[in-house]
Amino acid sequence: LSAGDFTRAMNFPETPDDKDGFRALRRALEDRHVAKLIRAAQDVLTLLSQDGIYMDDLRPDLAKPEVWRRFAAGERGRSIAALGGIRDRSSLALTSARMREDTVFRDAGHHFLRTFDKTFALFEANASDAELADLSDTRTARAFMLFGRVTGTFD
Repeated sequence: LSAGDFTRAMNFPETPDDKDGFRALRRALEDRHVAKLIRAAQDVLTLLSQDGIYMDDLRPDLAKPEVWRRFAAGERGRSIAALGGIRDRSSLALTSARMREDTVFRDAGHHFLRTFDKTFALFEANASDAELADLSDTRTARAFMLFGRVTGTFD
């Protein structure tokens, strides 16, 4: 799976006519690890949409590739705080409340975070800085930033 296809799949097809997006998604689903992340991302994106939270509406502060590399190497806490670039208070509050109150949502969120962590580490090992920057601006990465902020990954 090329880095471009991986990134395109992490953003999901833009429209029903996005042939390149669907082609990349099909290729990505052939990889066992990536397919697991795609399913986990689809689950949390669907659950978030029930509260009117859409990744396209969020405009995060994007972290530099070196911060993403530190995350892939296992760093957690303040040293990678720049990854928590979602600042939308409403989305953070709604997600936080649902994490506390809804066990299905909480389980899906934690599963997504674990899966993102593992799959991202595999991707990062061979990715250029430009490829990491592209990935950081996908719907899946935005969901990671949102859930990471809510769960304290960056504290």
